[in-house]
Amino acid sequence: MRKSGRKGLLFKILAGLEVAFVVCEVAIGAGGLVHSARADTMSIPLDPAHRVTKISRTYSCAGSQALLRRLGAPSVTVTYLNAGAVSLAVMRVEGETQVFSNVISGSGARYTANRFQWWDKGDMAYFSEVGVEDEHPLICQAIAKPAARRAH
Repeated sequence: MRKSGRKGLLFKILAGLEVAFVVCEVAIGAGGLVHSARADTMSIPLDPAHRVTKISRTYSCAGSQALLRRLGAPSVTVTYLNAGAVSLAVMRVEGETQVFSNVISGSGARYTANRFQWWDKGDMAYFSEVGVEDEHPLICQAIAKPAARRAH
């Protein structure tokens, strides 16, 4: 567990998930010349009974210039990955891919990653930085309807 923000909010890694990072070294060439390439992957073992669905949505966001700079542009594409009790939202924040984990919410689907929060409800979503009370969240409107497909 990690404390974050002035309110001392706790963030938890999803219980029961095992995350493995794999780094591959590739040897190519002749005469002992070795070129190495790094490929990072993340693997989350799931119950085989759960089908993984992948939905990508693009949103147009408006509001705080500081938060817009965190996203890098006024539009953001979010990929939702769902399998049983596991719900993730993947998006770029501060130039890096962030994997947001679903947490309990009273309405809609709320996700957190690092110090950021993404809250999705219908065609609207809200992006904020946890612990920054003087800044209003970005208000994001879905640009197009998503197409669900089975992930491999």
